[in-house]
Formats: sequence, structure tokens, C-alpha cells
Amino acid sequence: MKKKSATIITLLIVLSLSAAIFIAYMFSMWKKDKASIAEDLSSSMKPVITIGSKSFTEQYLLTKMTGILLRENGFAVKEIIFKGSTSIRSAIEAGVIDQYWDYPNTAIPFYHHKSVIIDANEAFRTVAEEDKKIGLHWLPMTTEINNTWTLLIKKDLKEQYGIKTISDLSKYAKEQKPLNMATNSEFLIRGDGMEQFQKVYKLDIPRENIIVSDTKLFAQAVKESRVQAAVGFASDGRIKAYGLVELEDDRHFFPPYNPAPVVTTRILNQHPQVETLLTGLSQKIDHDKFMSFLYKADVLHEDVTELARQYLIDSGLIKKK
Repeated sequence: MKKKSATIITLLIVLSLSAAIFIAYMFSMWKKDKASIAEDLSSSMKPVITIGSKSFTEQYLLTKMTGILLRENGFAVKEIIFKGSTSIRSAIEAGVIDQYWDYPNTAIPFYHHKSVIIDANEAFRTVAEEDKKIGLHWLPMTTEINNTWTLLIKKDLKEQYGIKTISDLSKYAKEQKPLNMATNSEFLIRGDGMEQFQKVYKLDIPRENIIVSDTKLFAQAVKESRVQAAVGFASDGRIKAYGLVELEDDRHFFPPYNPAPVVTTRILNQHPQVETLLTGLSQKIDHDKFMSFLYKADVLHEDVTELARQYLIDSGLIKKK
């Protein structure tokens, strides 16, 4: 009888402990669910801004910096990556996105079908006035970054043939052999792109000798001698790392490409603080620092989101958590 009583007592203790553990577990789950619901509710109450990015590293970094800065200041942010200028411009005009970074000398020939403007400030004023008519607001651009096109060749080609300018390269192509050149699809088709470039520099590169490549592969194609030259971006962090040379644009074909935040007028009317935040971000961009971060992303393959957060912390725009 005593043995039976002891067994019953033991069973009751086990059941009590199990019940206590179950209750504790259910309470912790309830707390988690409550916190999750509160977080979801809080997020749903935040104003939403959808931002876009073109598909190259400078844009990724600028977009991530923008998104983090907006989130840290009470906004819910959605991010969309677009293949090129036409698609992202169509998206903001259609209201699919609310903000992105663009370049006056992309907008002038590509969207407004006018000649590029060599003076950076005049280019900015021109496009800002035009786009204001359709509800797009250009915030102050940074002159610290000039993501202009540039012509890249290997250092040994430069030294062997004394090539310092694009005109020198044109002469080399006529006297030595036709060039193989890489570029992206946008430069190939745009009005101020490959066709006009060849006319100005008297180049005659057969279409089959022009390799259309993803932007991030330009420098590598030259480095590996798959092409002798590439029309790439001056802000590419791989240029220096791969020991490539940027040729002097001696006929001043490539205009400046300084990035600026573009925001819909609707968003600025609803949330005036966005202008203050993004203008502050634009003013905090430093050429050497930004280029070093592009190098970390392109060459060292560091995470762009973490780089963007670190840049904002270093610049005093957000606090380290």
C-alpha cells in the first residue's frame, strides 16, 4: 500500500512539473506573440516609402544608406532593384517607387532627349526645373562623386604604345588592329552612347567586336585581356585594384555624372522631413571615403548593407546600436 501511495505521489509530482513547464512555455509563447503583434502593428503604422536602385555598386550603396537612414527616422522602407535607367524612371513616374538616386546627365539625354550639359550645376538646374513639372523633385546633388563614363585599358598596353588619351587609343586601333571593347547595354543604345562616342573619336569598331557585359564585369574583362578596352564607370572600385588605367577624355565627350536624390513631390508634401534627411545624407558624402567603401564592396566582397550602416554611423547620421 505504501509503495502504491509513493507511486501515485511521484506521478502527481511529475504531472505537476509537466503542467508547470507547459504553462511557462505557453506564457513565453504568448509574450513572444504579443511582442510580434506589437512589432507588426508598429510597423504597419509607419509611413511607407518605396525606394529604387539601378543595378551597380554605387547605386546599391546609396540606396542602402537611404533605406537605413529613413528606417532609423520612423519610416517603413521597401527596396526594389531595376536593371537600368529606363525601367527605374518609368517606375517613379508611374508611382511604383517614391525615391531613387539619379544623374542629371542621364536624365537630360535619356528622359528629356536633349543634349548633355558639360557644366554640372547647369545640368542639375535644367533637369530639376523640367522634372518639377511632372511631380519629381531633385534634392541637392553631391559633387564628391562623379560616376562618369570612363575608358579603361591595361597598364602594360598604355606603356607599350604610349597611350594616354582616348585619341591615342583611336590611333592605336587604326595602326595596330581593331579594338575589342566591352560596355553595357545602356551605353550601347543611348543617344549619347557608343555610336556618338565612335563618331567623336573617329573609332570604327565592328558590332561583333563590342561585347555587351554586366557593369560589374567591365574591369575584369580588361584585366583578363578578353577585351583591350571597356567603357565603364569612373566610380568602379575595381579599377585601382586591377591595376587598370583611365584614359584622358581629351575631346571632353563624357559629361559629369553627379548623383542626386530624386523624390516624388507627393512624398515631400506628406513627409517634409524626407528632404532634410536626404539633403543631409548628400552633404555627408566624401569622395575618398565613399570610394574606399566601393572598393570594400567590389573587391573585398563585404556586405553592402553593413557598409552602408557603417558609413552612416561614421558620418554621424545614425547612432551605433
